[in-house]
Amino acid sequence: MKQKMASAAPHSAENMDTPVAGQQVAWAGIVWYLVLAFGISWAVWLGLQALGVPFVIRAAIGMFGPAVAALLVRGPLCHQGFADAGLRLARRGERGVFRYYLAAYLLVPALLAVGIGLALLIGYQHWALADSLHTLAQQITQQLAASGSHPPSGMTADQLATTTLVVQTVLAFTLAIPFNMIFTFGEEFGWRGYLLPRLAPLGGVPAAIIVGVIWGLWHAPVIVLNGYNFPGHPWLGVLMMVVFTTAYSFFFAWLRFRSGSVWPSTLAHATLNALAGFGLLLLSHGDSLVRPPLGLIGLVPLVALAIWLAVTGRLKPPVTANL
Repeated sequence: MKQKMASAAPHSAENMDTPVAGQQVAWAGIVWYLVLAFGISWAVWLGLQALGVPFVIRAAIGMFGPAVAALLVRGPLCHQGFADAGLRLARRGERGVFRYYLAAYLLVPALLAVGIGLALLIGYQHWALADSLHTLAQQITQQLAASGSHPPSGMTADQLATTTLVVQTVLAFTLAIPFNMIFTFGEEFGWRGYLLPRLAPLGGVPAAIIVGVIWGLWHAPVIVLNGYNFPGHPWLGVLMMVVFTTAYSFFFAWLRFRSGSVWPSTLAHATLNALAGFGLLLLSHGDSLVRPPLGLIGLVPLVALAIWLAVTGRLKPPVTANL
């Protein structure tokens, strides 16, 4: 079995130049990968929860399950090699690759902004920044009182809350993104570094859909057991997550195919994680299945982008397997 899987994987420069259309999907390696990716992450999430480890810590550790699975399948388990893992910043000979990194950084906040604007336009939610600042000021006051401290001289709690928000916003668009990339690489090295190239012979659109569905289902334990992203909707939340990740999978697949690198999708994923909370900060309360960024309203611009990428042929895998 290992010999067959190894022979189907690219190891040399000649194999890296094999046309995608002429390849076959190595299903055995994919099955091994999925069993490991789900098994490792789910075992981490469930096991650490049983031990009482805080959610943020166990969620972050579990994000590395797809990467570990890819390492095992590419390495000692199936010996598939790393030729198409996309670890270079760009495909060899690729020009203008910077635009894909720029798209990864700019399109995510643009999509989030459109979702927020749409929620305001249709009247589902209203602007609530002042309320959020007031709540933050109350929290700061309580924390200072609990520690026996006071606001800095000449500053009120409201001013301190505004300053805190400005600093957090600057960090969200800067340092928080490379920090988040440490963890999103744990997913992207698996989903877009291994699974997407292996499914590319099926075509860009089918590959993006399959990866997106799998990516969404992978989140099931933290949604069902912890209400992650969809509090109060354990099962519908899983369904909505699958729709959300499938739509985003089109965008991430485009970044991966066009750049030949896993890093633009890692950057986009990190940007999403760093900025997704702004909808909760800027808007009034809304049901998690409806409100942006992950609810139905937030899906509108995302699905529009996915359809555009598909119908304009931008999701076609590159001519060579050197992804």
